[in-house]
This record gives sequence, C-alpha cells and structure tokens, in this order.
Amino acid sequence: MLEELLEAFCKLKSKLGTVTREDVTKSGFHEKELDSAIANGLLQEEGGQLKITDRGESLLLNHRERFIHDSIIHRGDASARLNSVDHWISCHKIDRSCIDDFYSRLKAVPYHIEELVPLLELPEGREAEVVFLVGGRGLISRLCSLGITPGTVVKLLRRAPMGGPLELSVRSTKVAIGRGVASKVLVKPI
Repeated sequence: MLEELLEAFCKLKSKLGTVTREDVTKSGFHEKELDSAIANGLLQEEGGQLKITDRGESLLLNHRERFIHDSIIHRGDASARLNSVDHWISCHKIDRSCIDDFYSRLKAVPYHIEELVPLLELPEGREAEVVFLVGGRGLISRLCSLGITPGTVVKLLRRAPMGGPLELSVRSTKVAIGRGVASKVLVKPI
C-alpha cells in the first residue's frame, strides 16, 4: 500500500509541481496512510509541502523495477526472479554503461507504473503515449531514429498476421517494428 501512495505522490508531483497533504487525500488516500508513509521515513512534510525521501525513492524504484520485470518483461512468470543489476545486463541486454540511465529514467516515470502496458498489447486503432523504453543503447537508438521516444503519441494501425511486425503511426509517419521490440516499449493508453 505504501508503494501505491508513493506512485500517487509522484503522479501528483509531475502534474502539480508541489504536493500537499490535501492533494494526497483528495486522490483517495486516508490521513492515516499518509501519516504512516511519513512515520516510515518515505515522505517528509516541510512548510505544508510533501517531499519524497531517499528511502521513499528507493522503495518506489524497487517497486517499479519489480513490476516492469515480473509483470511486463516476464509476464507474471513466478520462476523469473529479479535479483541484481547483473540480471538486467546479462538477461535483458541493457548495456552496463547505460544501467544508471535506465534507473534514472525509471525513477522519472510520471505515471503509476501499473498504468503502463507494452505496446505489443495495445489494441489496434488505439493511441498511447510512449513512457518508457526497456533496452540497451542499440535498441533505444533504433527506436529514437524511428521517432519512438518518451512523450511521443503513437497509434497502432495494424498487426501483421502470423507473428509479423506491428504497423504504427508515429509523428505523421508509418513505421513497422517487430513484436519483440514492441514488447520493450511501455506506453500509457490514451
């Protein structure tokens, strides 16, 4: 539950700039839950404004990392366990030189992490905002060259049959990407 409160806090911070106790309670949390987050050192209150602590950021980042890894990358496979940076590097091909950037981008996601889905799962005809790219330097560079960058709105036009590529509308251009690549593009449906 504390992770959910921290996710809500980050979404409010992204939207409002500064977050107050009242903002958090208006978003559906009780004073008791907020007091618990403060007592556990996850949030602090200064001059009527709430701020996330280093401990809160660490818990939030761990929650986001687990969600992306377990629910999206491994699709709920209980045998796939995330246990280190080395796992991201060896199993998911994130370059060692990019791992800090990966965590920085993960920390900066402006939505509840649970609102994101892989582009692969977006229904045909739907639009979505690209929020996070899971991959190393080569994959991210390739996606960026196609115009698929965080903040960009994409529309899934169609899926080719028999496991073929997805056709997307990106910045008034049609592009095709493979399903494996599409599974590494996390979007928020619009």
